[in-house]
Amino acid sequence: MKIGILTHYKANNQGAVLQLLSMVHFLADLGHEPVLLCYEDDYSFQPDEKKRYSTSLLHFGFYLREYLLKKGFGLTLFNTRKALTLKKELSGLNRLSFDTHDVDAIIVGSDEVFSIDCGCDRMMYGYGLHAPAIAYAPSFGLSTSELLKEFKVYDLIKDGLSKMYRLSARDVHTQALIQEMTGREIPLVCDPVILYSGEAFDVPVKIRQKYMLVYSYDRNMVEKSEIDAVRAYAKKHGLITVSCGSYHKWCDKNIVCSAEAWYSYFKDASCVLTDTFHGSVVAMKNHCSLAVFIRQSINANKLHSLLDETNLSQRLLPQISVDHLERVFSESIDYNDVDKRIDQMRENSKAYLLSALDGVGK
Repeated sequence: MKIGILTHYKANNQGAVLQLLSMVHFLADLGHEPVLLCYEDDYSFQPDEKKRYSTSLLHFGFYLREYLLKKGFGLTLFNTRKALTLKKELSGLNRLSFDTHDVDAIIVGSDEVFSIDCGCDRMMYGYGLHAPAIAYAPSFGLSTSELLKEFKVYDLIKDGLSKMYRLSARDVHTQALIQEMTGREIPLVCDPVILYSGEAFDVPVKIRQKYMLVYSYDRNMVEKSEIDAVRAYAKKHGLITVSCGSYHKWCDKNIVCSAEAWYSYFKDASCVLTDTFHGSVVAMKNHCSLAVFIRQSINANKLHSLLDETNLSQRLLPQISVDHLERVFSESIDYNDVDKRIDQMRENSKAYLLSALDGVGK
């Protein structure tokens, strides 16, 4: 079958690109023809965000103010190179408009496709689609029913989801919200990066020194206390600090890379510190010594859900300090247990997706 994938494909973010590529590889391995579905984002709730992702010369003043002046040349150059690298990585994918009639089914997800951070992307809830829509591991992020009602989109989203062919969720918050809206039993399924084996992501990378890999968006991990703690821990253990896929001036190395290479850099890391969902997923897939810090205002719902499912809540840091880093990294992870849990998540998720696709094909 020709299967459209509707997800956040324009995000300048390794995790978002990696989950898309994982679904592409997974579907292709099953013998299907995956197609990336394109759309224009809605920025009704945060119009300034539209400027951030626009390449128009009309917004040159915005770029100058928000990037070069506020964030500095180093960060601006890094993010520009990263955007070009990720864009090139996705350039080989076949593309169609989201409202095409030329697909047999549409997978909506993964990632925070149900979130209303900037606006309401109606196609994500089934509107304007001309093939059966299968929600695979979508997330509402931090969007709650109260927020949806505040922005007057609760009923619109509820009606759209109720008409979708199959529904699932990536985290328990999203699961509960979809169940509230639709009255349907909603299965939990794993992120595509977990679903897919990852064998296509074996990219040769090499850092000669032992290193602590840090993955946090550039707007985070900027507090002096956090920086001092990470650098002190790394120095004590003879490690250099490597920020891979995101820019942190205080790290010893900052690496621009594709999403596939980003996945590979985790393999040889002595330890990994992250406050992101996909950073945690990739560290688990590569059996890394992992420490996770959850930022309540960003990703608490999906990260708590992931760590609960994998029985790794003990890897949480209440704060980023030397003492807490020492405590978490001094304890080994039973990856036999983690792998068993991930295998079960994968089998359940694969069964859901195959069943949904099989239903479309009949």
